[in-house]
Amino acid sequence: MYLKKLKQLIYGVAMLFGVTSAVMAQGVYPTKPVKLIVPLAAGGASDVVARIFAAKLGERLGQQVIVENRPGAEGLIGVDAAVKAAPDGYTLVLGSSTTLAANFHLRKTLPFHPVNDLAPVSMAFQGFFNILVINAAVPANNLKEFIALAKAQPGKLDYGTATSGSKICVETFKAMAGIDLQMVNYKSSPQALNDLMGGQLQLICEPVATAMPNILAGRLRSIGVTSATPHPAAPNLPTVAQEGLPGFEYSAWVAVFAPAQTPAAIIARLEKEIAWVLNDPETIKKVQAAGVEPMPGDAKALAKLLNAEIERAGNVVKAAKIQPE
Repeated sequence: MYLKKLKQLIYGVAMLFGVTSAVMAQGVYPTKPVKLIVPLAAGGASDVVARIFAAKLGERLGQQVIVENRPGAEGLIGVDAAVKAAPDGYTLVLGSSTTLAANFHLRKTLPFHPVNDLAPVSMAFQGFFNILVINAAVPANNLKEFIALAKAQPGKLDYGTATSGSKICVETFKAMAGIDLQMVNYKSSPQALNDLMGGQLQLICEPVATAMPNILAGRLRSIGVTSATPHPAAPNLPTVAQEGLPGFEYSAWVAVFAPAQTPAAIIARLEKEIAWVLNDPETIKKVQAAGVEPMPGDAKALAKLLNAEIERAGNVVKAAKIQPE
């Protein structure tokens, strides 16, 4: 009888401690700066919106949210660093549909599982559309001329890629256009962009936000925007679909994840504050200026979206006949 009561007492204390810890985590967290890993190099579209987002989220949490860029391996290095971090809410990662879903099919092996090793926290931003841009010296003025040039020189033109998303973008374009382009891998998107402008490459699939300044300056030429309809940040540029490949569209989204096993109370606090940030008029204005849109959604909605995106990416990779590396 004594042992039974003792076990009940211990169990009760443990349950009370668990509830109290959860309440404390929700009420006190965070007590120090929070790190937000961006698994891409500084200067890209994801980095731009991440810094806008981090500044406002920090105000809501009462602690600084520090953006840490960890580029490499098409985003996998940064995500893996987050997966291996302590599940205490002080390390978050801005995971994208390409890094998590596309890589699941583009890589033979991954250092983590996008569903099992990450805890969804909140959706963040969508509408990361791109522009197929070519070096200004390439003898093609539009999409049809570029396709004709590529068909006349199969395997002779190079495209650069630093992310799984840009790879899927161009590989889908190749498949739909029936052309052969050689892929050159880079550690960061800015490096690929610089080489395109330097003439070492002929084409890349570049985010609207970073492509437009170079197009306007005459350093690059657009052969098509990857949105289905003209993009607000590039209203005068025709889309790839309009230029001759009906049905072509490519975009990406980013969302906030934490290491698996992060306490539910911390996830709930982050959900609440991120929802406020994504509905903040100042934040909306700033991210729209960067060419993207807020994508509110809680952890459950994000989990559903990620699984759907993994399935969709698999279909794209299969249709484009891309071989895993």
